Amino acid sequence: MNRLLKVPLQVKILGLVISLLLIVIGLLTWMFAYRESKEDVEQAEDLAMQTAKTLSYMPVIQDSFKNEEPVEDLSVVTEQIRDQVDASAVLIENREGQIFSFVGQAIGDGDPEDRYRALVFGSNNLIHTGDGDEEVLKGIVPVMIRYDNYKKVEGTVTVEFDMKTIRSKIAYEIRTMLALSGGVLILGVFGSLFLARSIRRDTLGLEPYQISALFRERNAVLQSVKEGILAIDTQGVITMMNQSARELLDIKENVEGEFVTEVISSEKMAEMLASSLHISNIELQYKEKTMIVNAQPVIENNQKAGTVFSFRDRTEIKQMVDALSEVQQYSQDLRAQTHEFKNKLHVLLGLLQLHKYEEAITFLTEESDLQEYHSTIFFQSILDEKVQAILLGKIAKASEKKIDFQIDGESSLSPLPVFIGLSPLIVILGNLIDNAFEAVMDKNQKIKVVSFFVTDIGNDIIFEIADNGKGISEEEGRILQKGVSSKGDHRGYGLANVQEELSLLGGTIEWDSKKGEGTVFTVILPKSHTKGE
Repeated sequence: MNRLLKVPLQVKILGLVISLLLIVIGLLTWMFAYRESKEDVEQAEDLAMQTAKTLSYMPVIQDSFKNEEPVEDLSVVTEQIRDQVDASAVLIENREGQIFSFVGQAIGDGDPEDRYRALVFGSNNLIHTGDGDEEVLKGIVPVMIRYDNYKKVEGTVTVEFDMKTIRSKIAYEIRTMLALSGGVLILGVFGSLFLARSIRRDTLGLEPYQISALFRERNAVLQSVKEGILAIDTQGVITMMNQSARELLDIKENVEGEFVTEVISSEKMAEMLASSLHISNIELQYKEKTMIVNAQPVIENNQKAGTVFSFRDRTEIKQMVDALSEVQQYSQDLRAQTHEFKNKLHVLLGLLQLHKYEEAITFLTEESDLQEYHSTIFFQSILDEKVQAILLGKIAKASEKKIDFQIDGESSLSPLPVFIGLSPLIVILGNLIDNAFEAVMDKNQKIKVVSFFVTDIGNDIIFEIADNGKGISEEEGRILQKGVSSKGDHRGYGLANVQEELSLLGGTIEWDSKKGEGTVFTVILPKSHTKGE
């Protein structure tokens, strides 16, 4: 394991990239070869059958069979068709096996049984004959001649394809795929080499195991030093602080990543830490502690990359001050807890003395009642899990945006029909509720209310989303059309998508708006699927 960890980064990246590329290229090549082989054979089969059908209906062939002898241009037409489809051979025979036309090169011997289904049953026949390089694909179609009151099979048209030629085409496509894959592999190798070298430059030529060793040593050294050490970057963000510094500065939690001005309460200390000047042995009073502060800027490429500070405690009564500081902290915490508890007791006492018993109970159980209200609606009134999931997400979003999202207590919904899936509901309800949120956010008012109501009483399911936003003007009345929106250019697709989903489900949407008062959207979905089937 140790030897594996010490493998150079360049080798690790190169090995990983090559392994992944080989696996991906191998899988893609296999899938491509399988699919191309199957598609090319299917295309050849379709082409053989369609070509044979086309020839059987051509007037020149129909006339030949009616006259019981090939017409003059039959071979010329047949050859043109064969060249166009790149078939190996085309054979036209009558019922007795007399050849009316034969163009191309025969690959295998003809078997009279091949024509049996076409001559007897008048059906199309697609067969593979031969093995290996001798395999031939044949499409055999009957030639139907219409007489006065009936049709009769007078012969057959056979279109042959050499499977060896088809396989050669497939092999060529696979070789092309492998060549492209090889190019991708080479690019991946060079890219991994470039990435590894770039990482080595960023890590000053050190391997990852060397960096981790240095990091462990650096932490051990910093934590073992009794002198407090603090490092910040050019933005004043703390990047490192050892345990001694935390003890000297009375910092209990991990403050790395925070601004030093937010952590250090002393203005003089904060100003000194924010300075980019070199500081040597400056005495500073901080929280009843006398400390000696040193500062050394970190220079990288002739530019300041940060500053490292060191603190030494020079207080002779350090232990006493620490003890007093801890007692003081405990005292402050106890006073804070007592104060908060007293405030709540005073509120309750005042409500009870004023005989405001209901207000006192409401004060104590408000949050519990809210949770119980939501639980009652979700698990007793709105029983469809898809709608529950959407509403729970929107409740969280409304809480973040400080919107009062109200779910009507009179709502009732049984599990929705199977044809109303989760995806259409997300499009319909999600867009309408999000639009309501945006509407109340655009309006400059303190109370932002969006309400939701649903009922499935009767033959339809009705959803109602209302907001107290600024409303929709007459100019914005075409909002259900794609690209039309009151929010500016490149908008106006949400409600158009809602309209589209409703059309597929056989539903409708209605809306009513008053300028400055708000908008109400009503969605009506049938319980039975009548449209979009």
